[in-house]
Amino acid sequence: MKTIIIFATISLLFIAIGLAISKYRCYWLISGYNTASKEEQSRIEIEKVAMHMGRMCYLIALVLFIGGIVTNYTRISIFPVTILIMLIVFGYLFYLQRFDHNKKSKAETIVFIVIAFITFSITIITFSYGRETNEIKINDKTIVIDGSFGTTIKKSEIRNIELVDELPKISLKVNGYSDGSSIKKGDFKLENGENVKLYIQGKSGPYIKISTIDNEIYINYKDKNKTIDLLNLLE
Repeated sequence: MKTIIIFATISLLFIAIGLAISKYRCYWLISGYNTASKEEQSRIEIEKVAMHMGRMCYLIALVLFIGGIVTNYTRISIFPVTILIMLIVFGYLFYLQRFDHNKKSKAETIVFIVIAFITFSITIITFSYGRETNEIKINDKTIVIDGSFGTTIKKSEIRNIELVDELPKISLKVNGYSDGSSIKKGDFKLENGENVKLYIQGKSGPYIKISTIDNEIYINYKDKNKTIDLLNLLE
């Protein structure tokens, strides 16, 4: 439910921005238009730009709201929602160029395309890297969690290893990766203010809880049997 509330709030914000631009003529919200000279502004069909910008905001709001419901009640990650929103934004930005009759150099067009491509590529790479399962390596003295946001646990500092059915309530991602659904990696903060490390692949338990002198680490896989097998190795 918390995920839906967050997505709904952001959706309402986009609706408000869309209304402000298209209905109440808050053109200063349109990036680039408010910094253009009066002569340049006169060569922009601002009413049409505002209308389409409003539609873009409404469409993003709809995608976010539906995405929040889907990711909250299913195992589908937020990744497809992010990609769809990026496609909507870049698609509209390219389309809106037809209403700007100011001359643009080829260099400006190329720069815009390159920035769009780089942004899209970084998003794809980040999600792909973040979704990879961390490999667990166990030796005589340490437990090494390889991969993104990995860590090394000294066996001498471990106080307890147990299997739990539920995760404590998470309030904040401090330094890590989360797809908004099941996958969580790295440093997170609990609602009680404590810091934990999460290496979670499945949306439900069981979870391996490793309590050390300084921290608590939670690990699990989508396959419950794989989680149990790892626990047996750790013990």
